[in-house]
Amino acid sequence: MQKSIFTFVIAILGVFLVHAQPEGFTEVADTAYILQKVNEVASQTNTINTEFVQEKNLAFLYEKITSKGILLYQKPEKLRLEYISPFSYLLIMNDGELLIRNDDKEIKIALESSTMFNEINDLIINSIQGSILNMPELSAFFYENDESFFVQLWPQQEGLKKYIKTIELYISKKDYTVTDFKVIELSDDYTLIKFVNKIINEEIPVGGFNFQ
Repeated sequence: MQKSIFTFVIAILGVFLVHAQPEGFTEVADTAYILQKVNEVASQTNTINTEFVQEKNLAFLYEKITSKGILLYQKPEKLRLEYISPFSYLLIMNDGELLIRNDDKEIKIALESSTMFNEINDLIINSIQGSILNMPELSAFFYENDESFFVQLWPQQEGLKKYIKTIELYISKKDYTVTDFKVIELSDDYTLIKFVNKIINEEIPVGGFNFQ
């Protein structure tokens, strides 16, 4: 049961066996500097309120599935991921619990009871604030152009390897925050999430993380 729900969450959020240098980017020599700056920003980030645009690419569909929504994050581990169009879908992580609501169906899961959901919880939270670069479960390769750093992350943990082939991040050179988050699955289907109109360190609306 939990494995099927976990697969469903991955499919909603999205996630090359040979890492290749992306077009227009060059390999980064000084990765320590990037890690230092990203960690500094992450340590100073207490809340995030951002809109997002998600593109889901499935091999059996001719067109990408595009959806939009709002993401709220509050340190240390409160997350609200709400899809608004073209469908309604809500995911909340708060106080060690995961709530999934799809139309009139609702599922609650205690994160501590599931290693798989703990892994996906850590993955999402750390991706949003950039500290995913410090996760020992992932090996990273860094590239850059004039505007962004591009990071390819490869799962080293067997649990993640069952579902995820590669994670790709774009990090802005202006503020060292994640602007794009792409998850490539074993089937090569992928999900790309672009964060837009991001607001950092403003108070989150009351009830933003409530299971109501």
